Amino acid sequence: MDGYGPFAEDLPLATPAEAAAETWDAVIVGAGPGGSAAAIELTRRGRKVILIDREDFPRDKSCGDGITRSGISQLKRLGILPALTDQQEVEGVRVHMRNRGHRDFRYEGEDDYGLVVPRLILDDCLLRQARAEGAAFLPKCRADDLVTDESGTVTGVTARMQDGTTVVLTGYMVIAADGAASRLAKAAGLRETPEQGYGTALRGYVDGCGDTPPLLEIMLPLTDVTDRYLLPSYGWAFPTGKGTANVGVGLFCRAFDANVRTLFDQFLDVLRKDYPEYSGIQLSGTTLGAPLRFDFAPERAAHSGLLLVGDAAGLISPFTGEGISFALESGALAAQTTDRCLRTGAGPWVAADDYALLLGDRFAGYFTLGNRASRRYEFIWRVLDDTFESEKPVHNMLRRAVLVPEGTGGDVESAMLDDVSPLVRVPEMPLGDDLRDVGARLNHIVRTDWPFLTRMFFAGKRADMVAFRPSLLLLLTSYLGDVEAKRRRAAATALELAYLGFLAQSGIRGIEAAAATADATANWGDKLGILTGDYLLAKAHEVGARDCPDLVPSILSAMASACEGRVSELRTAWQPDMAVEKRIAQMRQCMAAFFRLPCELGAMLAEQNDLSGALRDYGENLGLAYLLNEDELALDRPPGSTPFASDLSSGLFSVPVLEAAQRQTGGAAVRAFLSHRDPARFLAELSPATRHIKRRKLPEEYRDQAIAALSPLPRGGVAKSLSALAGYAVSRQVPKRRVL
Repeated sequence: MDGYGPFAEDLPLATPAEAAAETWDAVIVGAGPGGSAAAIELTRRGRKVILIDREDFPRDKSCGDGITRSGISQLKRLGILPALTDQQEVEGVRVHMRNRGHRDFRYEGEDDYGLVVPRLILDDCLLRQARAEGAAFLPKCRADDLVTDESGTVTGVTARMQDGTTVVLTGYMVIAADGAASRLAKAAGLRETPEQGYGTALRGYVDGCGDTPPLLEIMLPLTDVTDRYLLPSYGWAFPTGKGTANVGVGLFCRAFDANVRTLFDQFLDVLRKDYPEYSGIQLSGTTLGAPLRFDFAPERAAHSGLLLVGDAAGLISPFTGEGISFALESGALAAQTTDRCLRTGAGPWVAADDYALLLGDRFAGYFTLGNRASRRYEFIWRVLDDTFESEKPVHNMLRRAVLVPEGTGGDVESAMLDDVSPLVRVPEMPLGDDLRDVGARLNHIVRTDWPFLTRMFFAGKRADMVAFRPSLLLLLTSYLGDVEAKRRRAAATALELAYLGFLAQSGIRGIEAAAATADATANWGDKLGILTGDYLLAKAHEVGARDCPDLVPSILSAMASACEGRVSELRTAWQPDMAVEKRIAQMRQCMAAFFRLPCELGAMLAEQNDLSGALRDYGENLGLAYLLNEDELALDRPPGSTPFASDLSSGLFSVPVLEAAQRQTGGAAVRAFLSHRDPARFLAELSPATRHIKRRKLPEEYRDQAIAALSPLPRGGVAKSLSALAGYAVSRQVPKRRVL
């Protein structure tokens, strides 16, 4: 059955008597995206499901109607996309930062588009699909309270029909998708009123739009009526086709007695005044408002017999208000958990624990952990504002992690998370388990104090992927000996924390820039780099001192080397006449340390002292091959799109740039760059010179030296894997994963 038939009136509705007489596998409250997604997933697994909603369908709902590419992949799996072919497509997200212009984040790769679909249509399509798959539907039925047994486990709900009659529905699991003001969450003690109150959103549709871009446009932040104070707020304008758009505003919390309707009217005026394509807009139809909750916490998303999904769990982006994709995904996770526990005979309390863990792993890094984290988001807003024009890789990564958490394709997040699993073949070793354990440790450590960092650094596409990271090298080399799992995992965790701490501090401005603005207001980007860098380094020391103290001196020594290398880089910044050999020496001392160190630590863990020198040489040459190749690739990428290439915005010239600059054809471009300091313009002007530079010679030389260094290693999976990774450092080619 596809998503566009049969018509709703052709599908039978459940009656209150029929609903009450049945014992359901799942009673789902709320037929929005989260509830219907859960119903589809469960009915496809043969489960008996009833959906109830206080409204009949189709019905409208306050929402921006924007579906990101993450939501597209969810709708594809649910079979809904064929019903949405005539809806407005978008190519990505455009974020406007007040007084700082805008940035576009375009989707790339698979599912390289988003949609704008009125909830009147989207929710009806999802519900029809759920009913077509076999879910029963009882409309005009509002859940009032939970039914529990003597142990406190939820066994059903009491509900009230529009005619006033009551009905009791019972089942193994209640899935609450009843919105931000969830009655069921409150009844279970899972919802608290935030200290600063709920957020609020208001949306309307406008016509009279001009040539609007095919992007989800988000305006950050808005100001109060005096235009003097910034509010914790955002506005949006999403195209809906034929000169119309969905526009709206959101307030994260109560602030300055701001009124959301006043803010909405003010936002329309701003659109008309500052955006030519919206100069002729007129509001059409009525506006709709809705509460917003940003208090997601995994432990408050489930209770024995009750799982919360979507807005009911507080799963709304605290930065852009996006919630549809999170509702779809959490609905699917709730369904999968329920089905798994039914199959295994596990009690509903097991399902609650499993669901909370799943949500924590998937979302806790991005959403707040209660009111405490909201203060940190205010800090992040200031950082975003101060670094919006920065091309520094760490600022680019933060911007994307916060504003487009679903990712935009082959750029920073891909560079951080290349999946090299087909190259790594050590079936006799628990590499997958080790990496998952390290990832869980990192998430646990970071999400308490800097939750957004988990999304920034660890959000992989699949749970079984093997990312090309320092911990991979440490684990592989440790398999040369018999090392206790706890010890090698702790060492890998400490290593990753140190590495991330160094990356965070790499966002701090150079000495020259800091001196030039010594009297200016403190830069929030620098504060972020210092705070997160120090925090991560302190945690690295803590983990190392507790579980592998003998390795700590080596970690600290490598960090010192990297920092000295960084200082050397900054002291010689903006020097296009630097010798190539000196630049390579800086790279060897700085970033290559994070390739050399894990191999040294692996040898120490494995107690293979006789192999320590060989592994050290391997790691260092591997790092240089990777970094030099990254510098070559960066010539054809937007500035700041990789954290590993030389940072042009800080005046750090890569080897190919130095070679081009020292040629006659590149001299003019370099002289101009020293004046305008615009990396994108510089790369464009330098491209005629860089095209003539022979590529890959240096990276290939260091790759060959890395492979040669492996000769003392015993033959086997470890040596083969390390050799394959050296090849990857230059080719960046990974065989396709075999689909099982």
